[in-house]
Amino acid sequence: MKKHFYITLILLTGATCFSQIEKKFGKQIFLPSIEMGYVHNNASALSGGIITKTSIEFRLRNNNDLFSRVNYDIHNTEYTLESINLASNIIKGKASFSDILAGLGYRFGDAKFRYFLMAQSGIRLYNYPIAIQNGNEITIEQGGNSIFMTRATIGVEYYFDEKSAVSFEVFQSQVWDKVGFWKDRGDGVGFSLGIITALF
Repeated sequence: MKKHFYITLILLTGATCFSQIEKKFGKQIFLPSIEMGYVHNNASALSGGIITKTSIEFRLRNNNDLFSRVNYDIHNTEYTLESINLASNIIKGKASFSDILAGLGYRFGDAKFRYFLMAQSGIRLYNYPIAIQNGNEITIEQGGNSIFMTRATIGVEYYFDEKSAVSFEVFQSQVWDKVGFWKDRGDGVGFSLGIITALF
């Protein structure tokens, strides 16, 4: 009986400790549900478009400390390209971009209003139209590409309680290679609005 009692006691103690660690760790992970915003591309080939941002964030502390964030963002835009493997032809269409970014930031403020600065780097996945001429027939095919990019973000947050807040962000993205849609300029600016909540 004593053996069973000690095993049960050890299991209950372990489960309680694990639960406390899980709750504490969960309080440091924040999941902005969905952020919606707008991006203005300075490249002449691209128009502006709507951006949808999703992310997961790990905080050392809830405020006045470093944090890390991973983003997966999608935005769509229209493009206009001239002379793609052809003489005096213009191709127009819609492009979709997927940005995968990771980086560090610093948050400061008080219980209600907090501000943060963040720098991230990663890749942008996109399709690029390729015009293929075979005799008098022209075929447009989409080729998959990826390109290195960075993003700098400034944000302000209003907290309803310790675990949830509304967030407004202004960001500047930069594509560093002059290829594809970005042969003249690789920068773009935008803003987004979303909700932040802790995992537990």
